[in-house]
Amino acid sequence: MKSEGRTNYKLAQLCAEVSEVATLALGSSSDSRLQQLIVHSVKATKDGSTLVVHVVPTAIADFAELEQLMAALERARTWLRQQVASEINRKHTPEITFQIVLNPESADTLR
Repeated sequence: MKSEGRTNYKLAQLCAEVSEVATLALGSSSDSRLQQLIVHSVKATKDGSTLVVHVVPTAIADFAELEQLMAALERARTWLRQQVASEINRKHTPEITFQIVLNPESADTLR
């Protein structure tokens, strides 16, 4: 069980590092929609091969804006993964996916 605890610790550490990198990267993005996002949390799959970055938009008027934001996040995914790869010390950089959190208190998400 010791190795499972160590694995959980390493995944938690990875998520924290990616959260910090994602916050800085989104804030410095050339896309103003991405600059307005707040990183709520980062969760890893059990094996750590994929990280889900939960983001909170600061202002969304309607569903069309949400769709545009998801498209912008999808276009930025490779760039963000490159930012993560340059900042973390791992042999393999995990895949990055996004979920928009509409209500951080209840963690409702839109995929």
